[in-house]
Amino acid sequence: MKIWVLRKKIRIFGAVLRCFQKRLVFLCMSAALMGLILTGCATRPQSFIHPTAGLGHIERTAVIPFKNMTQDEFASGKVQNIVATELLRRGLEVVEAGEVITVLNEEGYGKAEGELSKRTALAAAKRLNVQSFILGSVHEYGISRSGEGFVEVSVSVKLLDAETHTILWEATHSKKGTAVLDRLFGIGKKSTTDLALEVVREMLDTLYGR
Repeated sequence: MKIWVLRKKIRIFGAVLRCFQKRLVFLCMSAALMGLILTGCATRPQSFIHPTAGLGHIERTAVIPFKNMTQDEFASGKVQNIVATELLRRGLEVVEAGEVITVLNEEGYGKAEGELSKRTALAAAKRLNVQSFILGSVHEYGISRSGEGFVEVSVSVKLLDAETHTILWEATHSKKGTAVLDRLFGIGKKSTTDLALEVVREMLDTLYGR
């Protein structure tokens, strides 16, 4: 009788052990999947810094109204404000947006011009007392148009020397939110504004070397 009881206990222990092993495998697979998802969503900015042009003379800049290529009519303004704030935070003086728009309009800059011409750049730079201009485009802002359900932000920015009309720095960056994690684990929620801030900061890190 004691042997039968012992065998029964061994069988129960074996079943418990197998169940534990299955749960352990499941947890390991879940952790690996989370790592793959995070790796897939994490990207680095693509950037360029002019190899010969110095940046030491730039103390003050003007941010040109960003181009909006999204379905959100306010996207360009939101990202432009984030860029201006982050530049200020890093010690660069930024001209107030209203003053920039007034001067640009008076110098003939408009949508028909497409890009900031050298003539307009020189005239506006003199009036605004700046050494450079920041130009940019917002390509994605909000739910991705790919239909994947991600929150996505995609931005390109460049720093233009006001006098030489040379591109001193240029960067493009895009990031997706964690909608997949939200569905699988109910965590990782991130707003479009939070994502845009991350995109801008990581882009500027390529300029400031951090």
